[in-house]
Amino acid sequence: MAADPKEPAGAVAPRRWGLGDVLLGFAVAYGLTFLLQPLVLAATGVESGADSSSWPLRTIALLQIPYDGGLLVVAWLAVQRKGSGLVRDLGARLRWPDIPIGLAVGAVAQLLGNLIYLPLYKLTSVTEHDVAKPARELTDKASGNAAGVLLLVLVTVVMAPIVEELFFRGLVLRSAEKRWGMGWAIAFSSLLFGVTHFELLQLPPLALFGLIAALLTVRTGRLGPAIWAHVGFNALAVATLLL
Repeated sequence: MAADPKEPAGAVAPRRWGLGDVLLGFAVAYGLTFLLQPLVLAATGVESGADSSSWPLRTIALLQIPYDGGLLVVAWLAVQRKGSGLVRDLGARLRWPDIPIGLAVGAVAQLLGNLIYLPLYKLTSVTEHDVAKPARELTDKASGNAAGVLLLVLVTVVMAPIVEELFFRGLVLRSAEKRWGMGWAIAFSSLLFGVTHFELLQLPPLALFGLIAALLTVRTGRLGPAIWAHVGFNALAVATLLL
């Protein structure tokens, strides 16, 4: 990611990438995950056909790599071959104030996400036990597993924020903007970010974070604040999970 906040000089190529590249990104990401899953299971000592709920933490973390790798490669190829690159097309730039501001915003977004559930508890049969189930399962896997915890931190707090912001607040947001305008693009990219995590009860806070990250990106014109907000959001979740 470029540290220089200014746009580089030179001609800007027409941006021919779009929602088709977004679909290709998901196809490659899920395809790679499916193809490499047997290898990851074998490498981490998991029997083929074992229920995913029994997979160890290292297996879950390693399977995130082909998914994020697929998204990253497709986004990079799209803007390199059909545009002017990650910096010009997707705003992959950073200013040093983005770090503290982004971390603070991400932490606040995590806390706000927890507050969303309060009316849900009162109006529906959903309980805190239901919402916390995925976190509890990961907590059980993390117990006494230092290597798995380290891998989880590297994947969720370092890799995922960079890759997913380049894809969702970069390629998805800008592709949708070209098709429907900025308002719908923000809504679409935020909801899509939540849906692709495949956790129905976690959808509201994830979509809320997607909305906040999209607004940061649009407001600043760069991905730096959103990436660091994502770091803060995930780091607080992991810290809460482990502590």
